[in-house]
Amino acid sequence: MNSAGPRILKGFAASRYGFAAAFGWCTMLALHAPPANATQPHMAPPVLAQASIPLHQRMMQRLPSNVVPVLTVTQETIEHREKAEMCWRVIVTDRERARAQYEAQPWVVKYWQPILGGVLGGAVGYHFTRNYGPSSQKWFYPTILAGVAVGAVAGPGMVAGAYAGGTIAQHFWPTKLPVTIALSMMGGILGDGLWKMLFPDNPPKELLADPQPGQYPADQNFYLETRCVPTEKVSYTEKPWRATYSYQGETRSALFKHYPGKTIELDANGRPVKEMRPKGPPPFRMREEGK
Repeated sequence: MNSAGPRILKGFAASRYGFAAAFGWCTMLALHAPPANATQPHMAPPVLAQASIPLHQRMMQRLPSNVVPVLTVTQETIEHREKAEMCWRVIVTDRERARAQYEAQPWVVKYWQPILGGVLGGAVGYHFTRNYGPSSQKWFYPTILAGVAVGAVAGPGMVAGAYAGGTIAQHFWPTKLPVTIALSMMGGILGDGLWKMLFPDNPPKELLADPQPGQYPADQNFYLETRCVPTEKVSYTEKPWRATYSYQGETRSALFKHYPGKTIELDANGRPVKEMRPKGPPPFRMREEGK
């Protein structure tokens, strides 16, 4: 009992000193605290203020004037192509060869004989309209159109021969219509034969006709031909890096043979010093891969 009394007194004294120290600390804070209505400027921590600035601006604050930071980098695949011809040899029949030659001819070459026959037929029809009286003038244009149609179908040789035979019959036997018709027909047949002899069909029409089922094409010839088609082939492929940067407020881009890094050195014109220059024909871009 005698030993417990001093320990209680010492604990009471220690607690009293602790309360006094806490009271003094609170009083000091209250005296040095600013008034409730006082305003103070808000100062952001240095680390947060620096983080709010964009990365490229912070880098430019520490870079030389001719060095700019890289904004984005992508890798491209570019194929350089050149024009060429792909050729091969084939065996064709005379019918296939004739049809290919006919289809390769221009429009005027294909149809020049019907066109010339129509012109001659229209001229002959106009010549016949001289015999029309006042009551037959309504047949003026129909006669000319009929002459054009007949001439286009019959061909220039038949039209010229028939006109020549009819003119001869009218000169020697002007009153004999059967003679005029007979000489016109004979002249047309002779004129058509002479025309085909002088201007044969090229290629022949019998080679252009499709063979009928079961028909055996006799005396068929075969030819060895070389056919070519234009094409493009890839000469070489590149995989450069395209980097974007900002120069005087303008966003530009350039190609680099190697990875450009985080900064780019510019020349006096604002172009990268190590920019890859294009070579050969215009390239063909395949795809881009972002980095």
